[in-house]
Amino acid sequence: MKVQHRWDLFCHVVDNLGDIGVTWRLARQLVVEHGQQVRLFLDDFKAFAHIAPQVQLRAAEQTLAGVQIVPWARQAQATPGDVVIEMFGCHLSETYIAKIGQTSPQPVWLNLEHLSAETWVDLHHLKPSPQSGGVTKYFYYPGFTDKSGGLLREANLIAQRDNWQMQPSARRIAMRALGLPPPPDHALTVLLFSYARQRLDGWLHSMAASERPVALWVCPGPVKTAINAWLDMELQTGQITSRGSLTIYALPYIPQQRFDELLWAADICIVRGEDSFVRAQWAAKPFVWHIYPQEDSAHDRKLDAFLDRYLAEADHDLRDTVVHFWTAWNRGLDLAPAWLEFVGSLPALQRHALKWSRSLQTQPDLASQLINEVQQLGSNRPSLVAAR
Repeated sequence: MKVQHRWDLFCHVVDNLGDIGVTWRLARQLVVEHGQQVRLFLDDFKAFAHIAPQVQLRAAEQTLAGVQIVPWARQAQATPGDVVIEMFGCHLSETYIAKIGQTSPQPVWLNLEHLSAETWVDLHHLKPSPQSGGVTKYFYYPGFTDKSGGLLREANLIAQRDNWQMQPSARRIAMRALGLPPPPDHALTVLLFSYARQRLDGWLHSMAASERPVALWVCPGPVKTAINAWLDMELQTGQITSRGSLTIYALPYIPQQRFDELLWAADICIVRGEDSFVRAQWAAKPFVWHIYPQEDSAHDRKLDAFLDRYLAEADHDLRDTVVHFWTAWNRGLDLAPAWLEFVGSLPALQRHALKWSRSLQTQPDLASQLINEVQQLGSNRPSLVAAR
């Protein structure tokens, strides 16, 4: 039987949207699908407003989608919930940590880590980490195997995707809702949501010279700097401009609940961070993951690990095509040759993306697994009497 717990989620926003995107999606799912009480401690309300525009920036406390939202500093006065989730090692205050040790029974304390396809994830998932004061924190790793914590996926997501894509007018309606005209029906549509990147000129020239019209949907973010340099103009939100066969649409920030529609509508998705990375896989579309760069090149190992898993059943030519373009994008290389190869393989890439998405659906979703693990860990929580 499912037990209702009080959950405290903590999110320290690092790269504007990635951390809060995962956190907000998990918080809503815990409330909507699992009937849990969720309180979210957040340090950057302006970044949050990009994906949840209804948020009040200066409210001391508010409730959105059934989730209680409070400023980061309020943890000093808070009594810990039954479950404490530290998103991506965001470091709770010493005051709050001390309260965890003073609460009886002790809360289940988890550090929900970054997603990785590396093999060591399975070995470290749910490993305990003893803390001072007799408190134990557990490391929870999302992942792509049945030995990991799984991926975030709402119960009705796949059905919603399939129903949406069966409606010929869905893409036009979605674009009009954003205040933008839909592209021609025969255009190649490309969603661009990436980190800053140089050397986009060859790629943009290739699309501009294409025989097939190309619609490039550019999300807000640092990559617009390279787009503006190529256009020799400052592209404003909502603006549309064309160069040859290429039409560029400057999108506004999209509420998280609507972002899936952009992925479903695109022929190719170029995404960044973790939330859009996972959503592109559920969209079952050919995609490119612009991985967050790290100083020690750990991102290269992480990228290679995912590609090995993603392409394990792909034929040699398809694997080369994907690796060529992903490598060029992530290493700042000239994109034009790899892009032409990628676009030329779209039918095969689409079949592979759908097969991959279906294989992931056999795995229980992250929120459901989290509920089950919390119940098991919670049954073994020490009381203050036992701790003494």
